[in-house]
Amino acid sequence: MKKKRSTVLYSAVALSALAVTGCQVGTGGEDNGSTASGDNVLRVAWWGGQERHTMTLDVIDLFEEKYPDITVEPEYTTWDNYWERLTTQAAGSNLPDVVQLDYTKMNEYISRNLLKDLAPLIEDGSIDLSNVDDVYQDVNTIDDAVYGISLGSNALGMLFNAELFAEHGIELDDGYTYDDMKAAMLELKSTLGDGFYGYDFNNTEFDLFFAYARQNGESVFNETGDGLGYSDETLISYFQFIQGMIEDEAAPPHELTMEYIQGGDSTIADGTTSMLLIASNQIIGQQALTEAELDLKPLPEMEGGTEGNWIRPSMSFAISEHTNQEEHAALFIDFITNDPEANEILQAERGVPISAEIRSHLEGKVSPEVEKTFAYLEYVAENSASADPLPPPGESEVRAAFLRIVESLKYGQTTPEDGAEQFRQQAESILK
Repeated sequence: MKKKRSTVLYSAVALSALAVTGCQVGTGGEDNGSTASGDNVLRVAWWGGQERHTMTLDVIDLFEEKYPDITVEPEYTTWDNYWERLTTQAAGSNLPDVVQLDYTKMNEYISRNLLKDLAPLIEDGSIDLSNVDDVYQDVNTIDDAVYGISLGSNALGMLFNAELFAEHGIELDDGYTYDDMKAAMLELKSTLGDGFYGYDFNNTEFDLFFAYARQNGESVFNETGDGLGYSDETLISYFQFIQGMIEDEAAPPHELTMEYIQGGDSTIADGTTSMLLIASNQIIGQQALTEAELDLKPLPEMEGGTEGNWIRPSMSFAISEHTNQEEHAALFIDFITNDPEANEILQAERGVPISAEIRSHLEGKVSPEVEKTFAYLEYVAENSASADPLPPPGESEVRAAFLRIVESLKYGQTTPEDGAEQFRQQAESILK
C-alpha cells in the first residue's frame, strides 16, 4: 500500500490554454493547508494537470520506498495558480526545496538570487549527467553556472490532423513555407466549408515569432537581455502573415480562438481546425481529446532563411536558495533523471528524457504519441540552430504586450507597421 501523505494541493481551475511550455490541460483540488517541516522533509513543487500529478505522486512513492529516511512533501497545482503561489513563497523566503520552472521564467528567479548553482552537484556526481548530451542542458547554463536540470526536452512543432490531411490529399513536405501552409489551409477550407478554419494561432503568436525571427537570422531579445534583437521589417512581415491568415479565413477569428481557450477546449480535437503550434510533448494531451490520429510536422520555413527551431527544456527542476535540504534535493533530481523505473511511471509526459540511457530504456514502453515526440526531437536535433539565451526578466510582460497588439491586429484596429512600432516601444520600456 502507498503511504498516506499530507499533500499540499492548491485550489485550482482548468488550464485555459495550451501554452507552449509543456503544461497540459487539467484540474487540481482543494488546499488542505498543511506544510511539513523537518530535517528529512523535502518539499517538491510542480504545475500540471491531473495525469502529471498522479504520475509524479507515484514516482514520489517509489522514491520514498528506495529512500525511506526521506519524506517528500508535494506541492502542486495548475499553471496560473502555481506562479502566484511561488511569488508569495519567494517574498517570504519560503520557496520549496525543489521547484519546477519553465525556461521562459528561469531568469526571473536567477536575477533575484533565488536558485542554487547546480554545477558543483553535477561535478561531484550528486546529479549524474554522464548520459546527457549538452544540447539538452545548454539553455539552463549561464557562464558555467547551471540553474536547472531539464525534466524533458521538447521543441516547437506543428500538430496536425493526419487523418484529415490524408483524406483530402494535403501534403506539407519538409521544407514547406508559410505560404505553402496558408495555401493548404485554404484548400481544406474550400472543401470543408463554413465553420472550418485551417490553422489556429491558439494564442501562440509570440512563440512562433521566436522561430520566425531566428529564420531571418535575428532573435526576439538581444544577447544582453536589455533590448530587442530583431528588425522592425521582420516583425511587420510576421504581422502581415497573421493578418492575412485571419482576413482570408485560413485561421479562425480571435473571438473563436479565445472561446476555445477559455473553455479549456481544443479546435483541432473537435475538427474546427487541422493544425496548430504546440510544444512537441503536448501531442499527448491533445491526442487524448480526439479519436482522429494526430501527428507532428516541422515548423514552416523561410525561403532563403536559416534554421529557426531549437531544442529546449519543456520544464526543469531547480533547487531554491531557501533550502536546507540540498543533498536530498540533488538526490531527488538525480532519481528523476536517471532511474528507469521512475521514468516508466512518468512516461515522458514532461518531454523527451534527457538521458540517452533512459530514452533507450523506454523504447517500446511508451504510447504511440510519446514515440512520436522521440522521433520529432531526433529530427529537430538534426535540423535546428543553437538555442537563444534564457529569456530576460520581464519576458511575461513583453509576451502580454505582444499578444495585446496581436489582438488589435486581428480585429483590424491597428496595422502591421503601427503594431510593430507600438510593440518596440512597450517592450523596450519593460526591458529597461
